[in-house]
Amino acid sequence: MVPAMRMGTVVLGVFATGCGFLPHSGSGDDTVMAPDATVLVTPPDAPPSGPYPIVLAHGLFGFSSIGPLDYFYGIAPALEAQGRTVFTPQVDAIQDSDVRGAELVMAIEAAKLQTGAAKVIVIGHSQGGLDARWAAAHDPGSVAAVVTVATPHRGSKVADVALGVLPGNSTVALDALANLFGISGSGASFAGAMQVLSSAGAAQFNADVLDVPGMPYFSVAGRSLLAGPDACPPAAAPFMTTWNSQRDPIKVELAPVAAILGLAELPNTPTQDGLVTVESATWGQFLGCIPADHFDQVCQLAGQGAGLGNDFDCVGFWRDLEQFLASQNL
Repeated sequence: MVPAMRMGTVVLGVFATGCGFLPHSGSGDDTVMAPDATVLVTPPDAPPSGPYPIVLAHGLFGFSSIGPLDYFYGIAPALEAQGRTVFTPQVDAIQDSDVRGAELVMAIEAAKLQTGAAKVIVIGHSQGGLDARWAAAHDPGSVAAVVTVATPHRGSKVADVALGVLPGNSTVALDALANLFGISGSGASFAGAMQVLSSAGAAQFNADVLDVPGMPYFSVAGRSLLAGPDACPPAAAPFMTTWNSQRDPIKVELAPVAAILGLAELPNTPTQDGLVTVESATWGQFLGCIPADHFDQVCQLAGQGAGLGNDFDCVGFWRDLEQFLASQNL
C-alpha cells in the first residue's frame, strides 16, 4: 500500500485501472505498451545481471499519477541500469488477491511474450506479495522466484479492528485507513478490501494458496518507530545489515494507523512498519529488516527520504536486492 500525494495529503489513484503491461523504459517515459509491442531494451553498456525479467507488483490501493511519479518511485530505472528488464503492471486497486493475482498472471504472460523469457521474478510490495504468491501458485511454470516486501502474510490487526473482529473503535480504525488513502471509509468496496488484510482473511488465503515446491520464496520486513536491528530476526542476507545503524521515524501520514496497530497488538509490542508487523511479513526465506516504514520501502513519498536522522537508501536497497537475486542465479 502506498498513498497518493495531493499537496501532502493522500488520494486513491490510477492503479484501479485494469491490468496494464508496461516494461519500464528507464528514461522516465512510462508509455503503456500492448503485449505485442516492441520491447524496450536495457542500455547496451548496462552491467550483466541475472537472466530473468522482474515484475514489480504494487500493493492495495495506489495513487494518482503526478507527472512522472511512480508507485515504485525511481526503482525500475535503477534495476534496469543493472541489466534487468523491469515490468510494472497495473492491477485493480481495490480487490482481493484472487482477482488481482489473475490479472498479475496476465501481466507475467505478457512480459514473457515481449522478452522471450521462459520465466520472471515477481517482487510484490504489501498486498502485491499476496498477488505474487497467487500468480506463482496458478502459473508456476512462468515464475522463477517470489520476493515479498512488507506483505501481510498473516494479516494486520488494524484490519481486524476496522472489521470489528478485535476490540477497539472500528469506526476510528476504518476512518484512519480511509483517510490514509483519501477515500470514503463507508464505501462497501473499501470495507470489503479490508478482509484481504484481516487475520482470518490471510489465514484462509494461506490455506488456499500453497507455495510451489522447489520455488524460492524470499521476504523482507520493515522496522519503524525507531526500532533497532535487534527488534528483528537476524538477517539471512549480508546486504541486509547495511543499514543496521539506522532507525526510522515513522511518517506522519502513517502515525494514526501505526497507533491503532500497536494498541491492537497489546500486550505484545511487535516491530512494525506502520501497517504490517515483522512477524506477518515473514515468508519463505526471511532476508531481514530494513529501517523503513511502509512508504519508505518503495521510496515514497516521491523519494523524499526516510526521515530525520535515517540514512536508509531506498534505491540502494532495491539495487542490492537485485544483485542478491543475481547471485542466486535468478
